[in-house]
Amino acid sequence: MSENSLAKFLLSRRGLLLAGGLAAGPGLAADSAAGLVRSPLEAANEALVTQFCLDWAFRDIEKLIPYLADNLVYQMFEKRPDLIGLAEFRREVGPFLNDLARVEWDILRTFSIGQVVINERVDHFIAKPGGRSMHFPIAGLFVVKDGKIVLWRDYSLPGGKNRMEIEKPEAG
Repeated sequence: MSENSLAKFLLSRRGLLLAGGLAAGPGLAADSAAGLVRSPLEAANEALVTQFCLDWAFRDIEKLIPYLADNLVYQMFEKRPDLIGLAEFRREVGPFLNDLARVEWDILRTFSIGQVVINERVDHFIAKPGGRSMHFPIAGLFVVKDGKIVLWRDYSLPGGKNRMEIEKPEAG
C-alpha cells in the first residue's frame, strides 16, 4: 500500500475505527491481563466523557457546552457533515434536544488510551407524544485535550439494530 493510499485509508471513518481497534485491542487486553491501571489522564478523560454522555439526560444544550472545546469537530453520524465549533453545535443540537421528552444514553463500556476515549453506548432519544423516538447502538470516539472534547464522532455498530417508533399521543 502506498503512503498516499495508507493516509486515505486511515482518514476514512472505517479505517480510523479499524486502525484504532487493531491498535487498542492488544494493548487493552495486555493491560488488563497484566493488572495495569489507567493513567490519571486517562481516568480523567474517561470521567469527563462519561459525565458528558450522562448529562444529555438534562436535554439542556448549555449543560453540554462546558465539556466542549471552542474548536470542536463533531460528526453526529457517518456521512453527515462535521459540525465545526460551538455555534454550529448549539444551532443543530439545541432545537433537537428541546423537541424531545427524554434522552437516555446507556454506556456499556469505555476505553481510553491517552487523550482518546472510545465508548459503546445505546442512545435513546424519546419523543414527545406523537413524535418519533429513536434508539441507536453507537461507538463513540472522543479526543480530549486540556479537559475539553475537541473531536467527537459517533459510528453505527455493525449488526446493531437501530429502532424507531412513534410515541402514542396522550389520552385525553
